[in-house]
Amino acid sequence: MSGTFPPDIREKFKTLLEYFGQSPIIVRSSSFLEDGFGNAFAGKYESVFCVNQGSPEERLEAFESAVRTVYASTMDISALEYRKQRGLQHSDEQMAVLVQRVSGSYHGDLFFPAAAGVGYSYSSYRWNKYMDPSAGLLRIVAGLGTRAVDRPDHDYPRLANLDRPAVPMQNNAADRHRFSQRIMDVLDIGTNKLTQIEIDSLLEDLPLWYKKAVMKRDYEAEAALKRMNRPRQVWFTTCQGLLENKQFTGLMQKMLKTLDRVYGNPVDIEYTVNMDDKGEFVVNLLQCRPLYTGGRGMVTEIPELPEKNVFFRLKDSAMGSSVKERIDVVVQIDARAYYEYPYALKPQVAETTGAINAYYKGKKKRILLMTPGRVGTSSPELGVPVSFAQISGFCGICEVSDNRAGYMPELSYGSHMFQDLVEAGMFYCALWGDERTVQYLHHPDNFPR
Repeated sequence: MSGTFPPDIREKFKTLLEYFGQSPIIVRSSSFLEDGFGNAFAGKYESVFCVNQGSPEERLEAFESAVRTVYASTMDISALEYRKQRGLQHSDEQMAVLVQRVSGSYHGDLFFPAAAGVGYSYSSYRWNKYMDPSAGLLRIVAGLGTRAVDRPDHDYPRLANLDRPAVPMQNNAADRHRFSQRIMDVLDIGTNKLTQIEIDSLLEDLPLWYKKAVMKRDYEAEAALKRMNRPRQVWFTTCQGLLENKQFTGLMQKMLKTLDRVYGNPVDIEYTVNMDDKGEFVVNLLQCRPLYTGGRGMVTEIPELPEKNVFFRLKDSAMGSSVKERIDVVVQIDARAYYEYPYALKPQVAETTGAINAYYKGKKKRILLMTPGRVGTSSPELGVPVSFAQISGFCGICEVSDNRAGYMPELSYGSHMFQDLVEAGMFYCALWGDERTVQYLHHPDNFPR
């Protein structure tokens, strides 16, 4: 990050910035290994937004910092661990950078697309037994697509299987509101940086046609507020209007199937959607890469065990392929103890998990991680903020709910963390504490030996 560029390269950077003017741009990685088949490198290397405002000198300084950040990310610990795990630590890795104009529209001082996200030509996650995995799946958010690939705080991107794109995962309006997007990532032209903003704070400034495309009214909440003599409109973000638009979902499915056929392999894409007040839309395809989907295995022989010998039994709450695996060690992070641990020290739990991970990898043991809430979240109050490198040796990850401490799993299909788990062949499941958890022996003293 302290490196400098030769004068001739800096002159070319200036020419490039003159070409883009003051349009927001993004600097992205493009490497030999990342863009090859068989290794997704999902989220391993950095992408950096440049809002690209200010004097030519300020814009050049920000751009050069972005380029250095992308190059430096090849040495990030998770990237190194990923290459080692995939047997690529001695492979030639040459990095180029790709500079793209950010796709979006101006809304006052804010710049963002109507919606964005990631798409998959094959879905390893079936939350409904009638779904067709080969129909494709979208993970979609309002605003910039960064919230569709990360594990955002207190937020839930919308998942849509393209055989039934308008059918939500939740059965009632209250749950659809609860598990919806609350924060939007935008580029703030005034402050010249990428920022997060609460969608509720934008409602008065957003046109009605846009709200109808990406939001829904919560009439139950409005009725409750009216009874309390506090009447107001309540919207929540689901991208439902877009997903009910058959032209849009048909185009996305056709695009995914075409790319899948030409690549001869399932693909994942990144895309943006921009709209106008007449409902016309434009889709920008930002990226396409081969998608690793695992072995798509099936376990045909499930042993019958006495109830006392079953650690946990679940249904409709696992993702990826089925596996039959011997587990040598279970590592369980106590939800109550983690909740009571000082907030500033919670990252120490991730570090300890990484140390346990390294210890058992050296002993070639098969280990299962039981962790409260969301694994790999950036918000320690929602779960343990582990990186992929800190859990790379586990053969299974189980997110556990705990009502006492308020931890809630989120099987985040489509996030970079999920793709890591799929590529590593890890079993990924959740214990929700409802009808999906048939049995669970909570206390370690109850574990079957």
